Amino acid sequence: MNSLTQEQPPLPDFSAFHAAFQGQRLDPAIQTRDGNIRQAFFLSYEDTSCEYIDIADAAAAIAAGRELVSALFVIPYPPGFPILVPGQVISAEILQFMAALDVKEIHGFRPELGFRVFTQDTLNRVQQAKETYESLQQYQHIHHLRAG
Repeated sequence: MNSLTQEQPPLPDFSAFHAAFQGQRLDPAIQTRDGNIRQAFFLSYEDTSCEYIDIADAAAAIAAGRELVSALFVIPYPPGFPILVPGQVISAEILQFMAALDVKEIHGFRPELGFRVFTQDTLNRVQQAKETYESLQQYQHIHHLRAG
């Protein structure tokens, strides 16, 4: 019982959603921690949008400056709380937590393959589509203000 309640490493703080999956606002100066989990979740079903990366390669990629973005919910059991959600940036702190875990099940993580993450091409494509959409929204908002 003690190993379930006292000997678990502390849960890592939520890192952030990748810019491609962050919430949208009319005013780009307004920052938000909201994310579009739904978009990321359904995009993860497209095999060409994702790749697998093991923990060691993930640590090296993060250290080199790459933003790895989870394509799945990653839920160690116990404790049963998600440490990653679709669209969330994988941080070094999350990798340290994973390495310290002594659990039998981690839903959304395949030990033989690693984390399922979005490819850089996919992130670029989603980011470009989001920026185009936001530009159209801003144009329509400004045009509406001028017409009114």
